[in-house]
Amino acid sequence: MAAANQLQGLKEEATCSVCLEYFTDPVSLECGHVFCLSCITRCWEGLETYFPCPQCRETSKNKTLTPNRHLGNIVELLKQLQTPSAALQDETLCRDHKEKLKLFCEDDRISICVICREAKEHKQHKVRPIPEAAQEYKVSAPQVCAMNGV
Repeated sequence: MAAANQLQGLKEEATCSVCLEYFTDPVSLECGHVFCLSCITRCWEGLETYFPCPQCRETSKNKTLTPNRHLGNIVELLKQLQTPSAALQDETLCRDHKEKLKLFCEDDRISICVICREAKEHKQHKVRPIPEAAQEYKVSAPQVCAMNGV
């Protein structure tokens, strides 16, 4: 149980407060807060005289961004720790055909493989790629920069 709490804490520390994803190209500001390079760039878009931290709002007169390579390495290690095990990967295979589940059947609301798609049960159903279907069903808060509404 303690290990799960520690892992959750590590995930939170490796997450950008702007995009709520793991850091990508993390950079530190003068105040010490860290953001993805692309997130802070979007937040500061159009600003020329002062550059506020989206978290603490401390301002800087210049765009001083220090790459945080150590944190970037930690994020990569954390991602590797979360790579699904072989047992979990087996769950992404079709029980009948042992093919990867790549499609989502809208009518039956289940994941199917390309062979199932051609089977009688699904042939006339509306089917689309899983990532596309996931985007529609995904419930997420708008990703907005607190400072600029970006």
